[in-house]
Amino acid sequence: MGIVGLFRAIRGVCETRPLGSDMWSLEGNKARVRLSAMPQPLPKGGAVYLEGKGLEQPVLIVRTEDDRYLAFSNRCTHGGRKLDPVPGEPVLRCCSIGHSTFDLEGNLLSGPAKEPLHRYEVAAGDGDIVISL
Repeated sequence: MGIVGLFRAIRGVCETRPLGSDMWSLEGNKARVRLSAMPQPLPKGGAVYLEGKGLEQPVLIVRTEDDRYLAFSNRCTHGGRKLDPVPGEPVLRCCSIGHSTFDLEGNLLSGPAKEPLHRYEVAAGDGDIVISL
């Protein structure tokens, strides 16, 4: 980790950016994401997160290399920092200095976190995904 990476980790700064509020809606206990309305498709291995609009906590959405969409609570179970996918690996990593890592099931692989991530059910159809919160 270079000096910039170290300072980013100390501050808990992630690469993953929020999805624009016009691209998703909260409908009761479900978040609907309009994938077909996104200006650019989410790349395989990429991620965005949802926050605001009454969500209890941010939701991380990951597009896997095998073209599935997964959703997780976007809070590390150690210090509450946000998460990023690790490029080229089926792993999520906390943006804090501890860098807890989790597999795509939400299971803890390494780091100071003690609990797994909460993974939400995702259904796809008609250019949308619906996340059951």
